[in-house]
Amino acid sequence: MALAGSGAISFANIRDEFSPGSNTSVSLSDYYRQGSKIRAKAGDNNGTHLASGVPTSGALSLSDYHGTGIGFQFTISSDATNQNLSTIFGDDYDLDYPKFVVINSGVTVGGTSTSTPAINVPSGGAGTITITNGGNIYGKGGAAGAVGGDAIVAATACNVVNNGNIKSGGGGGGNGGAGGAGVVAANTSLSNFTDEGGAPYGGGNAPANDAPSWFNAGSRPGYGGSNSLNGQGVVGDRKWGGINGANPQSGAVNTTWGLFTTSSNFRGSLANRGPFYCSFQLGTTGTYTLTSATITSTYGSGYGSPVINISTSNSSASQGQGGGNYTGGQTMNLNASTTYYLCGYLSNIGGGTNLYYNNFDFNFSLNVNTVTSGGSAGSGGAGASYNASAGNGSSGGSGGTNAGSGGAGGNGGALGAAGSNGTAGGNGSGTGISFPSTAPANGSSGSSGGAAGKYINGQSNVTLTNNGTVAGNIA
Repeated sequence: MALAGSGAISFANIRDEFSPGSNTSVSLSDYYRQGSKIRAKAGDNNGTHLASGVPTSGALSLSDYHGTGIGFQFTISSDATNQNLSTIFGDDYDLDYPKFVVINSGVTVGGTSTSTPAINVPSGGAGTITITNGGNIYGKGGAAGAVGGDAIVAATACNVVNNGNIKSGGGGGGNGGAGGAGVVAANTSLSNFTDEGGAPYGGGNAPANDAPSWFNAGSRPGYGGSNSLNGQGVVGDRKWGGINGANPQSGAVNTTWGLFTTSSNFRGSLANRGPFYCSFQLGTTGTYTLTSATITSTYGSGYGSPVINISTSNSSASQGQGGGNYTGGQTMNLNASTTYYLCGYLSNIGGGTNLYYNNFDFNFSLNVNTVTSGGSAGSGGAGASYNASAGNGSSGGSGGTNAGSGGAGGNGGALGAAGSNGTAGGNGSGTGISFPSTAPANGSSGSSGGAAGKYINGQSNVTLTNNGTVAGNIA
């Protein structure tokens, strides 16, 4: 308590103010400013000396002590941020002498980051330290899912008298969960489709009758040492027509035999053992189906079994991803933008070399189950700060066809309150697949909202007299 600003002052009043707890007799010469009782104020001390009117030398009178008091006082009269008492009181922070911080009514002191409190009472302080709050002390709000900032951090013993509001920053709202992947069936694109066995075509569009080097018709039973795409003998008019009949041969009965493409499949049909030999690229990675591979046996027998070999090499059978021998109805995992070589031939041949009026056919479906991406997760809102209200979480993004939408982010917490949790992303739907990834998938969970910060961090160092409102955690 400062001494009265006017009227009578006794020696005992002076002693009790500047030497509290002392019962000794008083000599005014002991109470010069900058002496042992009334300490000097350091040059970097931003506070006000409460006894600045007391002389440092010369004659003293009782009236010199009117309105004086012990200690240094720093008054915050307009909004401020990041107040550090060591910086405020400078070299006097570790001086065993009272220090006062007063926050006027209507004034807000805030922290500008979650790692920097509104008011910091760091270690190393000495003397009685008292913070009297008549305004607001608020921490910084946490980002999405993050803990809010502290209002007061105390590493040195101090008194806090709260006549206003002390509230931590609000916790950030949790992020939403991403939507689960979906699966949708669609026809892929077919590109670089090439008749490797027929081209280059000779005179009259006669096919080249090429085969991959590994096929070796000379040692393959039933092939008579040669490859042929045209019907032989009595059915010599059943001739190969290239892709979609684009290379008809003279004397052909029609262009029924060759390679054919539509938006939903590609297929082949020939009147001999071939082999079929073509290359292609697909527009989508996924699991494909060889719909059929058949011999139409209406004439004779012993023509063997169809085999469709798919490889990424034209010199080695069944090399690379998706490579293998397939029969009708089997599936294969193939990559987009990869050149595949298809060779279709007959195995286990028990009869002659000619098919006569029979057909060798295959059908490759371009329909594939593809993965669609789930919607993006919504972001959590920021927690309330000294200078900003709590933010709302954003909505999640829409997913692709059959994919789940992203979950919404949680709202940021008010001053002294935790943020709301984010919501889970929606689940995907569609036919189950395992390549190129497992889908459909469930949406991911939303993340938890961040906790509120602490209105006092360093509780063991603080003696709190609360006449106002506090909010947040304390530790």
